[in-house]
Amino acid sequence: MRKLLLLGILVLLLQPLSAQKKTKVLKVPEKAKCELAADEVDAFDSTRTIISKTVNIGYQIPSQFLLEDGTNKIIEEGKAIFSYTENDSINCFLLTLAMAEHTYYSIEPEYNVLLLLSDQRVFGLYNVPDKGTFDKKTNMRIYQHTCIVPLDLFYALTHQKIERIRIEYKGYKKTLEILPEQQNAIREAIRCVGEAAQLYPVKP
Repeated sequence: MRKLLLLGILVLLLQPLSAQKKTKVLKVPEKAKCELAADEVDAFDSTRTIISKTVNIGYQIPSQFLLEDGTNKIIEEGKAIFSYTENDSINCFLLTLAMAEHTYYSIEPEYNVLLLLSDQRVFGLYNVPDKGTFDKKTNMRIYQHTCIVPLDLFYALTHQKIERIRIEYKGYKKTLEILPEQQNAIREAIRCVGEAAQLYPVKP
């Protein structure tokens, strides 16, 4: 399994409240309905890797693979995975996108993956992309975009939803509409990984 490099560490503080004083009830974020794909520790370097289950993103699109009846095989436009890695030197979150593209596109490591959140803020993520691999099952190129998620954005994503994702290839910009059920699934995946890493929810 490919190791994921990620960023972020948080100390959670919980101060006792005096029983003699009137306390203010604070709303605690609800826990995630957790389902993880993996939560394991490498036996050689003690690196812990937490990986969410895969979430489909975008619409269903026709691939370039022809079926026996002459129609194009229908596939998901993209897939997303959220993950966290920690060891003695690095603690970080990653958002990994796998995109099916009809042709070859050039893209370099840069802030070329943009997220539009439900509060209308836009965040650029540093992307470490690959050059795409040809997939015989779709006759298309599959690009993997591995994006570093800063800690402050992680906490924003536990509350806000991702409405759109834009990937800026050289000379071509791809925008994915994230459907409502996909928005919820991505947020639950992010919460789930954060909960397993004991970084979510933040206790008052």
